[in-house]
Amino acid sequence: MRKSIVYTFVACLLLAAMPYSVTADASEDIPTNAEATGVHDSLVAALAHADLVATLQGDGPFTVFAPTDQAFTDAGIDLDSFDTPEENATLVDILLYHVYSGNVSSSEVTDGLSVEMVNGDVASFTVVDGVVKIGEATVTTADVNASNGIIHVIDKVLMPPADDPFDGIDCAATIGLTTDGYGFTPSVVTIEPGQTVCWSWADASMAHNVKQVDGFQSSTYVAGGVTSGAPAQTVAFHHTFTENQTFYYACEPHVSMKMHGEIIVGDGGSQSTSSDKDSEDAPGFVASSMILAMLGAVLVMVRRSNQ
Repeated sequence: MRKSIVYTFVACLLLAAMPYSVTADASEDIPTNAEATGVHDSLVAALAHADLVATLQGDGPFTVFAPTDQAFTDAGIDLDSFDTPEENATLVDILLYHVYSGNVSSSEVTDGLSVEMVNGDVASFTVVDGVVKIGEATVTTADVNASNGIIHVIDKVLMPPADDPFDGIDCAATIGLTTDGYGFTPSVVTIEPGQTVCWSWADASMAHNVKQVDGFQSSTYVAGGVTSGAPAQTVAFHHTFTENQTFYYACEPHVSMKMHGEIIVGDGGSQSTSSDKDSEDAPGFVASSMILAMLGAVLVMVRRSNQ
């Protein structure tokens, strides 16, 4: 009796550990099959909210990577939060990133394969020890056939890659933040007139900005000068420099902590750069200046004594 109970308990554990399987009616379309699985209620609701059900009931063929209800929960997607046209457009973009126009069966997936999804973004596959992943999601059940395509069940919601904020812009240099968040890197950049510098950081721990100052490590801002705007944790800003100059800037919230940078354009214009400033402050420069001053004074005294 005890052995029977133990065997039953072990069998239950094994069944719980096994991935669930999804069956489908190959004569029904993709949304109908998804609705019947019992583990894709969130996906079906999202498709209805985004007005995509009719699209996926079309002739196709489509390959749909279908996140489970648990995947939607883990992603924190709440359909009630998608109520403006912009938010609904975001939801459509997310859902169409799970759809490929055409049939892709598991036998066609190879490690490193990339495909363009219906939303226009590219998704990539990895295959390691027989485990297939698309992006960060694992395919838990493959090749569920429907009348207008194939469903692959996945355990995570795929998020489209962020748009490149500098798409179409030729950045001669891109400046970010140091690891501690209290500096620009690189802090000094040299470019030619006509070139563009880009500043970029995302989800920083503190808010930062770019604001022009009137000199090396100055805290005086230039009225009407170049600025990225209000300090923010995510910034994508660019500026094209058309003349020889040395452009000095600071982070407004951290100017007292010497969070500065400079852009040397061409010959740097008439302004001295930080390297010039450093050389002027160097002991050798100061000593040489003192010696020259003393020699000048001696020459003046000699001339006076000879008169």
